[in-house]
Amino acid sequence: MIMRTLGLAAFLACAMMGRPAMAASWQITVVLDWFLNADHASLLAAQYSGAFARHGLDVKLIAPSDPGSPARLVAAGQAEMAVSYQTQLGMLADQNIPLVRVGTLIDTPLNVLITRGEIGDLASLKGKTIGISMPGVDDAALDAMLHSAGLGLGDVHQVNVNFQLEQAIMSHAVDGVIGAVRTYELIDLQQKGLHVSAFFPEEHGVPMSDELIFLVGRAHVRDGWIRPFMEALAEGANTLINHPDTILAQAIHDHPELDTPLNRAAWQATLPHVCKQPALLNVPRYEAFATFLHAHGIMTHDVALGQYAVDPFALPSAP
Repeated sequence: MIMRTLGLAAFLACAMMGRPAMAASWQITVVLDWFLNADHASLLAAQYSGAFARHGLDVKLIAPSDPGSPARLVAAGQAEMAVSYQTQLGMLADQNIPLVRVGTLIDTPLNVLITRGEIGDLASLKGKTIGISMPGVDDAALDAMLHSAGLGLGDVHQVNVNFQLEQAIMSHAVDGVIGAVRTYELIDLQQKGLHVSAFFPEEHGVPMSDELIFLVGRAHVRDGWIRPFMEALAEGANTLINHPDTILAQAIHDHPELDTPLNRAAWQATLPHVCKQPALLNVPRYEAFATFLHAHGIMTHDVALGQYAVDPFALPSAP
């Protein structure tokens, strides 16, 4: 253990020697989407490798008491940045909530429809009960998936289980749940020995999307700290990919609650989904998902993409 600790300390020290740290110019509070977990690994890597410090950033990561609050906290000016979901972004824009996507944390979908194991295809969901956690987008995703199998929402019973997705399927209160994460709840259920089936929305009629994104207030979209933040995060993502076990060891040292079989498995499962170019905006992807939301009545107004999603490096610098 002593040798491993010394090795970790030596790695982190070397990582921070690549460029002198700037004096902290910005103190940034980032409200996470949920409790600290493997999805946030590149943020931790940017901290541990000194990337944030080298770019003049003092970044504080805060887990929300309510997973529904991060975007609202930023909109209210109570934090500089929130981690949220691209799938929710169109709804926020449609409601004229002044938030803008300026970066991506996880750039592939993680959402999954989990069913009891004896349900081997989507057509077998007819007459079954499905639990959802986020009415609106979950409804639209489920509708698209059912239509790919010749069914519709009228062919299933829906119940809102909020964030009690695992409990709902383990207790047999539902036959399946949508809104779970393939790198967390799915792994947890499998580790607990439950026989389940998994259906991925992007394989059944739902457009591709970024799972986790960064939001700032519209009035702050050109603030001077955003570009350095994204540069540091890209460096952190590279460090994470090159040294995943080292970053995990430091994360467990600082957050012992992460030292579980579930979190270790989730860490490895999440690595392929980490965004390597966090500032880059995939315009066709965002436009296609907005079209999907319009088609399902989730967005009812024509909102220009530039009003709610930007690449900060494509914007003029603030005067």
